[in-house]
Amino acid sequence: RLRLMYYDALKSRVKAVKQRKQQEQEARALLDSLDVCQHIASVYLPIHADIEAEAHQYYNLPGGRGSCKSSFASLEIVNGIMKDTTGHSNAIVFRLVAGTMRESVFSQISWAIDTLGVGHLWRGTVSPMRYEYIPTGAQIIFRGLDNTSKLKSIKPKKGTFRFIWFEEFSELPGPNFTRNVLQSVMRGQGSKFVVFRTFNPPISKNNWANLLVQEPDERALTRSTDYTMIPPEWLGEAFLYEAERLKKLNPKA
Repeated sequence: RLRLMYYDALKSRVKAVKQRKQQEQEARALLDSLDVCQHIASVYLPIHADIEAEAHQYYNLPGGRGSCKSSFASLEIVNGIMKDTTGHSNAIVFRLVAGTMRESVFSQISWAIDTLGVGHLWRGTVSPMRYEYIPTGAQIIFRGLDNTSKLKSIKPKKGTFRFIWFEEFSELPGPNFTRNVLQSVMRGQGSKFVVFRTFNPPISKNNWANLLVQEPDERALTRSTDYTMIPPEWLGEAFLYEAERLKKLNPKA
């Protein structure tokens, strides 16, 4: 009986290894044919090239509704993780309030995965909230910043957080707060990382987030966008009508 149990366990392990190798082969074949650029608005293509060249570490993306800034960040994260066949590139996504994440950034990453046609290669859970790239085990972890005491214990299964995304960056308490968050998750990370800061610019030019992205920083690239820079067919007639109507009523909105 023990011998049978041993052989059954061995067969299961062999089967699992074969399945994993098959998934890795499928993933490599898919990556060879995958063109993320066709899903990225042309205004963001120079930033995509900049990320590929590892020219900067911080990408400040202030933009209004319909600017596709969050779509761009989510596509870059999913694509970047898949391109690292070692599984050492992970991501962590932040918003101020944890309770808002499922319907915002979690859904946004889900959209990016579906848009790239790679849903069968990812596994998502909401408790804990994360996505896992099945072929390598790389993770996308989601955390709210309404309880920062737990940040120091956050680590991926293997590797480092190659991508760090602050969504609605301007909602955070201030520059010292965000600096402390980065220090908590980047300890021992090395120099290869990408930080996305996406937010709808507050009306006040003196808002801390508006001021921060204007500060000279050779490590950072800032690009302001709005819905007029996005292909109209991506946004739809209803959105464009409302956006134009609002612009006439309140140009600062």
